[in-house]
Amino acid sequence: MLNTHFDPEVQLPPRWLIPGGGIDGDESPRDAAARELLEETGLAIEPELLGEIVYRESGEWLWGDGLHSHTYEDHVFALDIDSLGLNPASLSLNKSQWTIDEHRDVLEVRWWTLSDLLATNEPVSPKSLTIWLRSWL
Repeated sequence: MLNTHFDPEVQLPPRWLIPGGGIDGDESPRDAAARELLEETGLAIEPELLGEIVYRESGEWLWGDGLHSHTYEDHVFALDIDSLGLNPASLSLNKSQWTIDEHRDVLEVRWWTLSDLLATNEPVSPKSLTIWLRSWL
């Protein structure tokens, strides 16, 4: 997960995000997820390996000024990286693929255990991710 303060001008407090980002042009959510996974973690996979969408959330983020906002729609895919023969502890980040905004906005990167993620009091996004994980498991 990436701890980010998002764009500084929106004045949102830092929060932990799963890898992801915007959909470019004619990309499908699956293609965008595979591209963002590569850009943010260095993990290159074929989009078909992502399987089905396991969680979807949409909503609105109110900016820190209390006046402006932006809408979002998150598509979450499950990916068992053990099935790809990878060890999360040894997976290196390819920060050369990061955008200028990611270099500015990402404060920390960390692999989380499920129990640590479910127990954290730190902000996590998607907003209802931990609630959904508890019900899904």
